[in-house]
Amino acid sequence: MGNLRVNQVTYFGDKYYFESELFDKNIVLIEGDNGTGKTTLCNLIYYAFGGRVEEFRKENEKKKHKEITSDTNNYIEIYISVTAGDYQIRRYLNDNDITVTEYETLINSEYGNLTFSTEKFSQNTTVLPIYRRENSPYTFSDWLLNELGISVVEIYQGFSTFKINSTDLFRLVYHDQQPDPEYIYKKIDTKQNYVSDSETLRKAIFELLIGKSFSEFYDAIVDAKTKEKEKNVARGLVNEYSLLADKIRGDSELKNINFLQEEQRSKDLQLEKLQSAREAFKKNRSCRVSVEPNIEHFKNQIIEIELKLSDLKETLLSLYDERFKLVSIQSETVNEISQINKIIHTHDQLSLFTGDTCPYCLIKVDRGHGKCVCGSDINEEQYERFFYTSQEYKEILKSKTKTLATIKLAIADCNLDIEKDKSKSKELSELLPNLKSSLRKNLDKLDDGIDIESLNDIDDKILDIREDTAKLVQLIEIEGKLQKLQKDYEDKRLKAQNAELKRKEFESKTKREISSKVSAFSSIYNDLMTDTLADCRSARISLDDYLPLINDGEYREASSLVSMRLMYFIALMNMSLKYDDVAFPKFLIIDTPETAGIELENLIKCINKIVALEDYQKDYQVILATGLNKYPETLKPNRVLFLPNKKNALLKNKN
Repeated sequence: MGNLRVNQVTYFGDKYYFESELFDKNIVLIEGDNGTGKTTLCNLIYYAFGGRVEEFRKENEKKKHKEITSDTNNYIEIYISVTAGDYQIRRYLNDNDITVTEYETLINSEYGNLTFSTEKFSQNTTVLPIYRRENSPYTFSDWLLNELGISVVEIYQGFSTFKINSTDLFRLVYHDQQPDPEYIYKKIDTKQNYVSDSETLRKAIFELLIGKSFSEFYDAIVDAKTKEKEKNVARGLVNEYSLLADKIRGDSELKNINFLQEEQRSKDLQLEKLQSAREAFKKNRSCRVSVEPNIEHFKNQIIEIELKLSDLKETLLSLYDERFKLVSIQSETVNEISQINKIIHTHDQLSLFTGDTCPYCLIKVDRGHGKCVCGSDINEEQYERFFYTSQEYKEILKSKTKTLATIKLAIADCNLDIEKDKSKSKELSELLPNLKSSLRKNLDKLDDGIDIESLNDIDDKILDIREDTAKLVQLIEIEGKLQKLQKDYEDKRLKAQNAELKRKEFESKTKREISSKVSAFSSIYNDLMTDTLADCRSARISLDDYLPLINDGEYREASSLVSMRLMYFIALMNMSLKYDDVAFPKFLIIDTPETAGIELENLIKCINKIVALEDYQKDYQVILATGLNKYPETLKPNRVLFLPNKKNALLKNKN
């Protein structure tokens, strides 16, 4: 699977600078006293990879890195190697873009001896956003994960979705310094929603790093969800067109497009026969030839006007119905705005509804953190979201007011269309009396033996058939569209069905593999823990959440937390070196693990497990930052940075 390696780290600003030695060994040791910049170096690397570091933010008033936040025009450059090539990564402070440029690397074939040149840059430079945007959905994280052969998958939880990022995976790659290392995973950069640090996401991180099939499984989940959405959209279109066809058909019998086309051919044949009969009837009439064209002309005009009046009547009925619905919606919206205004007034005046107010008696309750007013345990974030602030009510009011304005515009447009159609209908109606009068005058000129009633009957039948034909043409058009939509729905239904079957296949495969991988991980973790922690008799990870269980969950010694967390990260590295199908990028950043009162002897035992990784005789990288002389003597040749006191701090002043 993919490999990640940092070859050099640099920082440049108007006031300060730093340039590291080449990181040319598998284990890179950073030795320094407290406050000299070990954590800063680790954070610079993490920040360059798109992470969020609170100390680097100027807005952070509580805790910030004074040199970096006071510097200007400052940026971080790191030179990295990934499976597919070598790149320079540059990120400016307080910027949300990362520039990626290819460069050539010269590698010595001898194992463990890496040399490279940063002077030969290619023209392939790309600027990638850190955060996903609508106009640029492809991010730096997508690029990095693609280079490492890890799928960019979406995590589904309820109605929320979360696209995996490289910083999520770094939670098991960057062993940051924690005063209380109770939590295995690095803390999230920022909590955006309840999915951001959910157990589902943490499990997904472990699974994506521990095996290839897990990426395929999550890809199958995304594909199944996507296909299901497409199927539902196609089904909705089918339903809409079915309702439209029912409305046009009215009380008529349901017929598919084949039967409708057959009925249309029958109507066309009837119309042809009636036209022939009418022509024959006209030839047998004993009237002056000069009268016939006038009669035909006036009759056609009357028929045309009556058809237009009929269409206008249908249009007016539709417009009246639409206006009635809009007026109803307007009334409901006005009521809602009135209610929201009352709520805002009441809330502003009385502050009735807060997270610490009893909803029945409205008395303020001294509610403990993580407790409901009734005393039950609750999730604080979910508890607070049921109460709105005045500002949130005002935003709702603004939205409703905007909706009301839109409805009023729609009603005005509807009224305008009604008036136009009424005016047009009136104009056409006023033409009919004159036309009918002219028709009567011409009919009076016919001989007494003419059967006017028979001629009118033929014309009425022709008119009826034409109306039926027009309705059939409309139905055939709708049914034709419906037939295509139905076929499209069936295609999407089959694709969704196949995607779901594929998801289930991968789910079954993944369950078998995760059980095997958890067993292998537990075996490695057990060996690491029993070798580094005297009181540990057994260690494994749970199949439910992949978190450690020491002595079957009984062990509670605080100093053991350092070993538990550090050995977890080292176990992941062991897995990636031992098994080729593990996606973990063979890269670790370990920042000052001597916390929680761990004794120096035990700390060195833990760090020796990093040294033991050399036994695999494979390429990997561990960047280890530790205190003065708090590491095995055998690691001394691996030291690339020595910060003995604050006079030799990481960032150098240019002045």
